[in-house]
Amino acid sequence: MITTREFICAAAWHMLEQPSLRARFLIAPEEERYEMLHEILRVEPIVANLYRQATADIALESNGQRVTIPQGSKINVHIHSSNSDQKVVGEQPLAICPGREIKGTNIPGMLMSFGDGTHRCPGAYIAIQETDIFLQRLLAIDSLHMVRKPSVSWNEMIAAYELRYLTVAI
Repeated sequence: MITTREFICAAAWHMLEQPSLRARFLIAPEEERYEMLHEILRVEPIVANLYRQATADIALESNGQRVTIPQGSKINVHIHSSNSDQKVVGEQPLAICPGREIKGTNIPGMLMSFGDGTHRCPGAYIAIQETDIFLQRLLAIDSLHMVRKPSVSWNEMIAAYELRYLTVAI
């Protein structure tokens, strides 16, 4: 999928720019590697917005104010803002901090990056596994280095960023 390709590129970019993150990834057990990938995805969600329609009135309370979203309303979930909420992720919400404590119950490490509920990405587990397998092999090449940072553009069709021309060499 397009989103998995973009995530692999984003994760590789971070690890190539942060030698300590790369080194840790290469020696970590699978569970820790997955947590690291989830943390990168939390900071770099591929899809920017999820749009949903309220199937019933939704009563919310935020900062002491009650708000009701009427049934039928279009809801725009801004993933980057959701994933960087300091009340949930703590200090330095835009920094990649493997092992970050997420505050709350039943909140996955990547927060809303794969969506949630019945519309959660069905390929989420495959995307993480595929990224892990590929990056383990790629980043294990000792002489691998980045020659050119990728260019970043925006794809309106899927409301997501696209990374092109990340160039690596050995």
